[in-house]
Amino acid sequence: MSDKFFLDLEDTLLVVIDFQEKLTSKMKYREKIMENIKRFIAASKILNFPFLITEQYPKGIGHTEKEVIDFLPEYKPLEKVYCSCYRDEGFLGALERSGRKSLILVGIEAHVCVLQTSLDCLKAGYTVHVPSDAVSSRSKHNWKTALDMMRDAGVVVTSTEIAIFQLLKKSGTKEFKDMIPYIK
Repeated sequence: MSDKFFLDLEDTLLVVIDFQEKLTSKMKYREKIMENIKRFIAASKILNFPFLITEQYPKGIGHTEKEVIDFLPEYKPLEKVYCSCYRDEGFLGALERSGRKSLILVGIEAHVCVLQTSLDCLKAGYTVHVPSDAVSSRSKHNWKTALDMMRDAGVVVTSTEIAIFQLLKKSGTKEFKDMIPYIK
């Protein structure tokens, strides 16, 4: 079995992709996706691993949802115009500076920016995990097709709880206890 199925806390980076006001309003499962993104941000804070947040053309689409911004320890979005985060110089520089090789991609839309970012990152040698319950598209068909394409390409399609428990590794720790309110 490949190591790609396991997340290592010291090598993982969370990427919150384009969870922006004008896009989220069109998502059927907006609240559930937002809840899971906030769970990942909580894990990032509690387990002390880094995250990046992107915004696709914020002048036209708006900024990250306020409820997510209010949950962040710091709000420093990387603005982009490419669908794939990986094609944006600001994102690529931040990714390289992180030194991390395993990525958890969350956000919207699954069939556009999440898909293209995952494929570019795979091609560049990164391990990519996409929790199916932390990404969305305007239609179920596009969401499902994107997840199938990502899985076929080599992305680990996972869930929020699977990924968080992989990062936690064991119970009984302070970090595990601090995460309990977010995983109940």
